[in-house]
Amino acid sequence: MEKLLVTRKAAAQMLSISVDMLDDLKRQQKIRCVIIGSRSYYSMDELRAFVHRLRRRP
Repeated sequence: MEKLLVTRKAAAQMLSISVDMLDDLKRQQKIRCVIIGSRSYYSMDELRAFVHRLRRRP
């Protein structure tokens, strides 16, 4: 079964970017996260949608 949510570190690794870059993308509202308690998680659907949006840029 595929995980629904992954940690910041895992999301950054999946996107081949640094955690700092992921945090910047979140601040710029280019990628959304789910906050549970004080931790941020990223859904696999959101990671896929982010990559899809990048591919559609001119």
